[in-house]
Amino acid sequence: MSSSQAVRDSAKKLVNLLEKYPKDRIPHLVTFKEVQVSRFRRVAGLPSVDDKGKSVKDKKPSLDEIKSIINRTSGPLGLNKETLAKIQNSVSNEKFTEESINQQIHALSTIMGNKFRNYYDVGDKLYKPAGNPRYYQRLIDEIEGKKNENIFTAMRTVLFGK
Repeated sequence: MSSSQAVRDSAKKLVNLLEKYPKDRIPHLVTFKEVQVSRFRRVAGLPSVDDKGKSVKDKKPSLDEIKSIINRTSGPLGLNKETLAKIQNSVSNEKFTEESINQQIHALSTIMGNKFRNYYDVGDKLYKPAGNPRYYQRLIDEIEGKKNENIFTAMRTVLFGK
């Protein structure tokens, strides 16, 4: 098996693992999962997909197409040579090996398996401090929008700490 085929197969495994990665609890414009899946889909040679799982054609030029445009012309879009040199130096040159992708697969599976959370368990003393045992639960409820505090309960919390 050639090295490029091995890299593609490893990237496919990484994409499958990334698709199992849980969604963020707080919605963001761009998430880790979305960025990494689109990045490694290109490496694996897989088509891009939208939220519903349908393949879509990329409207944006790929990194290779941008590099090609920059290298083919002496001054694209009226850029002087100094600016062009800065752009060429700042464009990342991603070269993946099978070993580097396998390391990323191992790291992601470790994160998804909560290996270090289980290994360095902190216990209830930190999760439920004696002075304010509901502190972290109130934060999580507020983030998830389950329970909103009104002005009176917020003032009570500030004044009395509970």
